[in-house]
Amino acid sequence: MPESQNDKSKRSILLAEDLDEDDLLLAKMGYKQELYRGFNAFMSFSFCFTAVAVISSCSILFPYGLKTGGPVVMMWGWMIGSFFSILVGLSMAEICSSYPSAGSVYHWAGMLANPKWAPFSSYLCGWFNFMGNAAGDASFAFGFAQVLNAAITLATNGDTNLPVYAEVGFAVFISMLWGIKNRMRVDHQGWFNNVSAVYQLLSTFIVIVTLLIASPSLSSSKFVWTEFNNGSQLPSVSYTCCIGLLMCLFGFSGYEGGAHMAEETKNASSSAPRGIVLTCIASALTGLFYLGGLLYACQGQIDGILDGKSEQAVVNVYSLAFTDKDNKLNLAGALAMTIMLLINLFFAGFSSMTVTSRIGFAMARDGAFPYSKKLYVINQETKAPDRIIFLVFLIDVALCLLPLISQTAFQAITSITTIGYQISYAIPIMLRLTVSRNSFQKSSFHLGPFSEVVGWTAVIWLIITSIIFLLPTEFDENSHQTAQGFNYTCVVVGVILIIAFIYWFLPAPYGAKHFFVGPKRESILSNSLSKTQIKSVIQVTDEDEKKSLKDEREISFEKP
Repeated sequence: MPESQNDKSKRSILLAEDLDEDDLLLAKMGYKQELYRGFNAFMSFSFCFTAVAVISSCSILFPYGLKTGGPVVMMWGWMIGSFFSILVGLSMAEICSSYPSAGSVYHWAGMLANPKWAPFSSYLCGWFNFMGNAAGDASFAFGFAQVLNAAITLATNGDTNLPVYAEVGFAVFISMLWGIKNRMRVDHQGWFNNVSAVYQLLSTFIVIVTLLIASPSLSSSKFVWTEFNNGSQLPSVSYTCCIGLLMCLFGFSGYEGGAHMAEETKNASSSAPRGIVLTCIASALTGLFYLGGLLYACQGQIDGILDGKSEQAVVNVYSLAFTDKDNKLNLAGALAMTIMLLINLFFAGFSSMTVTSRIGFAMARDGAFPYSKKLYVINQETKAPDRIIFLVFLIDVALCLLPLISQTAFQAITSITTIGYQISYAIPIMLRLTVSRNSFQKSSFHLGPFSEVVGWTAVIWLIITSIIFLLPTEFDENSHQTAQGFNYTCVVVGVILIIAFIYWFLPAPYGAKHFFVGPKRESILSNSLSKTQIKSVIQVTDEDEKKSLKDEREISFEKP
């Protein structure tokens, strides 16, 4: 029987008193609660820390660091990069506290920009962030395949070394596993990430202590803190030092991950920003400890590590540390360390794909992608964005094919990750300092009088380092660029931006500029709206329907 107009007006939604502070804050931003809010404060931190995966990131780019500056750039570059990354994290945490939504930087750019430019600002920021996240997934996937290959090489005493296409195949397979696992309900993922965060911290301690104890000799402190190496034929010391920063900044990429999960986090306005800051601090200390341990355990043998039995330098460090003075290898010990690293990489890639799917979900919700209406579908059983997860998987697979062109292409993936993140971080921070300087409403986490100083320092750092990572990272012996050593970052970034701009400027009604309005702004439901006022627009029918809808968290608004 058709529902009458009177029945529709009495249709149950949720009483305002049934909405907690998180749902009310999301409602004031113009969105209903659709994702399952199952993260607590520790889950937010553990997820963010796992997504950054500083141990996995440092391991993936360890050979890059040895060639582009060596130990002195790796150690001092890590400390310098950590300091500025913490400043960026503080600036983003301040914004996150005021706008805790799944769109994170994408949503913030739309809220902080001038209304006229808000759609384009959020659109551009979202594409950069989505690009960085997707490239991060691919980096972890191919890094996993490289370490797996190194483990096989180690186990067979160097007799077996998988070709690049086999590594790509393993990368695609592991990406598929991450996609399948990401279809779980988020609270189940949360406990998975709790285990992952604890495992990362414990495994780091175990690996480093074990390496230092097992190694028959250690590098000198002079080597660890002052040794310089230019194995990529870079033109000058200063140029090498700048290019070498990639290892540190790739290691920190993704520390806004907790913000992407804000709509699935309880007490999001305080839990999510704390997760960002604590992740930056924990990653800085953990990464410094891990890099220092590896460099002390490598026994001062840069060439031996880079040209060892396997193609993965970290695994060669493990092998060297478990080789006694009589040149006898303790294979079980070296493999145990390698397997621990593989588990870390699996956890890292899983969390990274989760973050990518959430920024994709937020962008599809606002129509930022072609066929957004078809992509913006929530699995009603798990509350997971299944179609977005599948899209992310396809993009990750495409990026994993880059190493088939050249090994330098893998470094391009890591550069794409870093640049995508950094520009998407810089846009909302700059808007907060300029357009919204006087209108920004502080929340529970704020920097007080230090907000502008910290913010501008962060923006300048992000812009300069992003430009650096577009520069060549390897030259031949004659200081010339070759196809094998070419930095493909500019090509991939350029192609992605061309696609984004084409979609934006297509003729009506196909171009995004003709319909995309960006994230809903506070004018839809003013941030000054009180709970009493919200009660007047939120109605409920009978208790049975109220109970059935409560789990779905469906919120609907009518004009008072």
